[in-house]
Amino acid sequence: MAALSLDDVKLYLRVDINDDDGLIQDLMDGSIKYLERMTGKASDTTDGVWKMAIKYLCSHWYENRDDTVAGRDAKVDHTIDSLITHISLCTDYADKAVSP
Repeated sequence: MAALSLDDVKLYLRVDINDDDGLIQDLMDGSIKYLERMTGKASDTTDGVWKMAIKYLCSHWYENRDDTVAGRDAKVDHTIDSLITHISLCTDYADKAVSP
C-alpha cells in the first residue's frame, strides 16, 4: 500500500484548491506526531488503520479550526479514541524508539 500523501488527505477532506496545502500538510505532520505520542508506536503511513487515523484527525482539526462558533463541540469523538486504542494495543505496530 502506498504512503499517505497530501493529495490523499485533500481528497478525504474534499478540498480541491491549493490554498490550504500548507495548513493541511501541517495537520498531517501534527496528526502523525500526536498519534505517535498517544500510542507509543512508530507511525506507518502505509497502513490502512494509521491512514484512517491521520485522515480522521486532519478532518477534525481542519473542520474545527475556528472554535469560537457557539454550540460547536470540537472534542475528538469516540472514533479517534478507538483508533488510538487499537494502534496502542496491536502488536503488529512497532514501538516508537524513545529519543533522548
